[in-house]
Amino acid sequence: LSPQVVDYYKEACRALENSETASLLGKIQKDWKKLVQMKIYYFAAVAHLHMGKQAEEQQKFGERVIYFQSALDKLNEAIKLAKGQPETVQEALRFTMDVIGGKYNSAKKDNDFIYHEAVPALDTLQSVKGAPLVKALPVNPTDPAVTGPDIFAKLVPMAAHEASSLYSEEKAKLLRDVMAKIEAKNEVLDQFMDSMQLDPETVDNLEMYSHIPPILMEKCAALSVRPDTVKNLVQSMQVLSGVFTDVEASLKEIRDLLEEDEAQERKLQELLGKVPPAQGSPPPPSPGLAEVSKECSKYMEVHEKASFTNTELHKAMNLHIGNLRLLSGPLEQVRAALPSPALTEDDKQVLQNLKRILAKVQEMRDQRMSLEQQLREMIQKDDITTSLVTTDRSEMKKLFEEQLKKYDQIKVYLEQNLAAQENVLKALTDANVKYATVRKALAEVEHKWNTTVQTLVASYEAYEDLMKKSQEGKDFYTDLEGKAAKLLEKARAACQAAEANRQQILEKEMKKQPPPRPTAPKPALQKKPPELEAAGLDAGDLPPLGSLVLPELPEELRSL
Repeated sequence: LSPQVVDYYKEACRALENSETASLLGKIQKDWKKLVQMKIYYFAAVAHLHMGKQAEEQQKFGERVIYFQSALDKLNEAIKLAKGQPETVQEALRFTMDVIGGKYNSAKKDNDFIYHEAVPALDTLQSVKGAPLVKALPVNPTDPAVTGPDIFAKLVPMAAHEASSLYSEEKAKLLRDVMAKIEAKNEVLDQFMDSMQLDPETVDNLEMYSHIPPILMEKCAALSVRPDTVKNLVQSMQVLSGVFTDVEASLKEIRDLLEEDEAQERKLQELLGKVPPAQGSPPPPSPGLAEVSKECSKYMEVHEKASFTNTELHKAMNLHIGNLRLLSGPLEQVRAALPSPALTEDDKQVLQNLKRILAKVQEMRDQRMSLEQQLREMIQKDDITTSLVTTDRSEMKKLFEEQLKKYDQIKVYLEQNLAAQENVLKALTDANVKYATVRKALAEVEHKWNTTVQTLVASYEAYEDLMKKSQEGKDFYTDLEGKAAKLLEKARAACQAAEANRQQILEKEMKKQPPPRPTAPKPALQKKPPELEAAGLDAGDLPPLGSLVLPELPEELRSL
């Protein structure tokens, strides 16, 4: 078989060397010739390989060596010519080299060391004739399996092209008419649905109320691993309230001390005659008390401003503590705290009816889109060029009419779909009227639901902020408490000093004043005093007081 293949390839090589073939193939002629020559050497090597194996069976060890050596030489020539060939060819050549090389080395070694037979020349041996076991098939130039697809298949007469264009225009006209009707109906449907504001997916969001929303579940889970959340917040409130109360008590005591000192100072001034009672401005305090009063006013102002913030903080804490307790509790309580709609059987029936009609609307939309897509695909694939080539020009119009009938069925379906829209929208209008009351109730419940969820989430998120502000408030009031305590001690000391000073002033004034003058008893008219009787005078004979010469008196006594 192999020598016969070699003969076939040699014939092919001679055909490639023909000048007419070379001019027809052009550049590819050299590549083909090289490939054919490579196969000639390859199959010649295979032929001598089998001749060497036959010599081995006949124990002609010298012939075996020369056949294997010839096969090896021819294979080397084939490998040289195979450069640039695909990897599969290279792999086949390598495999053959392993087989022939191994055979040659083994045969040569055995003959050199064991058999010592003479190795004859190759040309002295009988050549092998090829055996043609197949019959060549004739080549049919018109067979697509041989020639490939017809490159002129799309070439049609100009008249057929013109007719095809006219048919395409008829198809386009049909599509425009159908699409105009579809777009008109779609516009009416879209406007109607927009005015209704009905979303089939949320028309009855009853499913929402059957479970706790994920964001709330997340907050509950976070609080479950922090069981002391509410306790910490309450303790923080109590500590803050205690410090606040202590500061307020200290400032009140300072204010009371200052007012008491001021009252004592006024009383002293009244006794000394410097300030008429209940008139004029209060007497100026001592420098120590003036400083205390100034600092007290400053602390009172700061305290009043912080008091408002503290009140707001406590309000926020009281608001959020209840929500935090709820979130920390069982999920059943959280679910029970969320609003849920209470619908009657009639309300549920109204909802079901509305959902059914909305589903019909969506089904009508989907069917319309599907039919439109089918029509477009049919028109796109509709090609009657082959029929136009064999049809007479006078029969073109009739052919068009027959071909366009294939679209009648899908047009009927579209007409039915468009006609059903009016009935569907009328039913939807009636259902929407009945749904109005239910819709309002559901909207109110949904608003309450969302508000409750947002409030609970806000309480969780406000916890850290409340703790932070509470700590800031404790730090502020702790600092203010220390300052107020120092100021209270300072106020007490200043008040004691002022009281001691007032006592000293009173004692000095008492020493300056003479003892009180005794009042003479009023003489009786019936009896003369002994002195007058001794002087022989009557009471009416006494000189006036102004004419008496009084001894010199100090100024303050004269004023008294």
